[in-house]
Amino acid sequence: MPEKIAIDETSFKKGYKYIQTVQNLETDEIIWACEGYGKEVLSQFFKQYTPEELSSIKYVVGDGAKYITDCVETYCPTAVRCVDPYHVVSWANVELDNVRKRLAKDLKKTDLRY
Repeated sequence: MPEKIAIDETSFKKGYKYIQTVQNLETDEIIWACEGYGKEVLSQFFKQYTPEELSSIKYVVGDGAKYITDCVETYCPTAVRCVDPYHVVSWANVELDNVRKRLAKDLKKTDLRY
């Protein structure tokens, strides 16, 4: 069992179907994949291992989905749950854009030009 894994899902068939994947971050290999996504689907990955095997997982990377956090807390309670950098930057850019829009709107109200 790898010490570092990444969990993600992606859509296919024009966004109507999903596949959940688990990647070994030490070798960059996909070590598990299953159609669908969510807590029930991801639990299938963890249930195939013993508690001793799961205890060797030290880091779990994924997006901010609550079901990933729930599964990590249930099956790998000693693992560190990490949010992947892609989503952190994406969320920061959305919030920065919201601030920019709000400031631009406020400036228009004061009739100042920027």
